[in-house]
Amino acid sequence: MGPGLLISPIVLPGPVFLADTINQNGIQMVLVPAGTFTMGSNSGPSDAMPEHEVFLDTFYIDMYEVTNAAYSECVLAGVCPPPASLDSSTRVNYFDDPAYANFPVIHVTWEAANTYCTWRGARLPTEAEWEKAARWDPETGTVRTYPWGDDPPTNLLAAYGNNVTDVVQVGSYPNGVSAVGAYDMAGNVWEWVADWYDANYYASSPHDNPTGPASGSHRVFRGGAFDMAADRITGYYRAHQAPTFQSFGTGIRCAYTP
Repeated sequence: MGPGLLISPIVLPGPVFLADTINQNGIQMVLVPAGTFTMGSNSGPSDAMPEHEVFLDTFYIDMYEVTNAAYSECVLAGVCPPPASLDSSTRVNYFDDPAYANFPVIHVTWEAANTYCTWRGARLPTEAEWEKAARWDPETGTVRTYPWGDDPPTNLLAAYGNNVTDVVQVGSYPNGVSAVGAYDMAGNVWEWVADWYDANYYASSPHDNPTGPASGSHRVFRGGAFDMAADRITGYYRAHQAPTFQSFGTGIRCAYTP
């Protein structure tokens, strides 16, 4: 089977509570209302400091990480490149195998991620948008260490750590859903965001709708992967690589401005 085989998805689990959602060109997205939240952490890595208040306009973010089935449609349309490798950490022909239709697409560069979201009529989330969707609790107005709260992760909350050897189907951890209804924002795969990386950006970040530095050599990805330790899957941990980077633990989540 060649790269980009269209594989039919199966029905994914619904949210564990009633989230405000839209169907954006066939993909379910959850609402993140406009408002202010506290970004970063004064107890985290130095590049996550200082904590600072950020206001974001209303946006939507994918309920699930982009799947092999969804990305395959863009490949078949002749717009997106196939993943750099069709295999996963332990599975041969992972991308083309219908058994993994609803698993996250991996081995995608930043440009491939950006191309996919644009093709779909969406975009990559900013780093601030990603963090708000992962950490912010609209009921209390506070932020969490992890999407589910401040309790350390367990194998019931996220795909992460030494006991996990490969990616899992999206939505497999309903107890780890974020307060706005986004799944797998801790563990499973890193997710590219729009911003360039700057270790000192938070000290000078604009208050309203920050979009990151104007230029750089590395792009940011967030959320950790299945083979990460607990401190790498917090909602404030920032990772970065050259835009050409791809791996078996790096995928996509898109955002949309209504």
